[in-house]
This record gives sequence, structure tokens and C-alpha cells, in this order.
Amino acid sequence: MYSSRTLLLATLAATFVTYGCQLISASITSPSDSISGTGHAISGSSDAISVSSGSEAASDKVTYERDMRAYTSTFVKSGAEPSTFAPGATRIAATHGISNWEPDSKTADAIGEGLKDAKQNSAQAQAFCTSVGLSPDLSKKVVAELK
Repeated sequence: MYSSRTLLLATLAATFVTYGCQLISASITSPSDSISGTGHAISGSSDAISVSSGSEAASDKVTYERDMRAYTSTFVKSGAEPSTFAPGATRIAATHGISNWEPDSKTADAIGEGLKDAKQNSAQAQAFCTSVGLSPDLSKKVVAELK
């Protein structure tokens, strides 16, 4: 009838089909699980950074100012579309529990420092404030940071 070799090959083929499908299925679903896990890892890292120094309230103000400063500097250096500044600033503020970022005391300092980091002078800072639509009060405070 069948040789032992044929029987062995048939058994191996059946085993491969069964386990091969499971491996393929696992590799198809695995990347999304991996991406999801990466998102949690990044989120966890930013949470750790936010609470790593001092009291939470003081730390959050410091990290807010640092993040807004870095965002402003990067934004200016990249030449991004001015209309995208406010939504990005709003996201940064919200991350730090600030719902209205323009009147926040640290905002003018942070934006001013970010403009300094981007090597902007007073005239360039005023043009930036106008182009991104900052309020006149905030613009005045930001420009004052450069003097």
C-alpha cells in the first residue's frame, strides 16, 4: 500500500497546514498588537517624564513651559503653516491640564523662549505672533520676552 515515507510526508504536510495557518494568523494580528503596545509604552514614558521632578503641580508647569518652548522653536524652524500653531499649542496645554493656554502665565514665557531658541528678533517675533493669531495681549508679552 503506502510506504512509510509517503505516510510520513502526508503527516508532515497535515501538520504544516494546521500549524502554518496558526503561525500566519498570529503574524497578521501581531503587528497591530505590537503597535498598540508601543503606544502604551510611549504614553507611559511621557507620564513618567511629567511626574519625574518635584511636586506634580510645580512639575506640570515646568514641563508645560518646556514643551511649549520646544514646540514654538520647532514650529518656527520648520516653517509650518501658521494656522496649525494654535491647535498644536492647545494639545500641549491640554496634556498639561491647561484648558485656556493664551492667558496662562507661563505661555508668554515659553513662546518667547522658543522664539529666542529659534533665533528670532523682536520684529520676527511680532510677525510670528500676528501670523499665528495670538491675542494682542499675549503678543505683547511674548515680544517683551525677547528684549
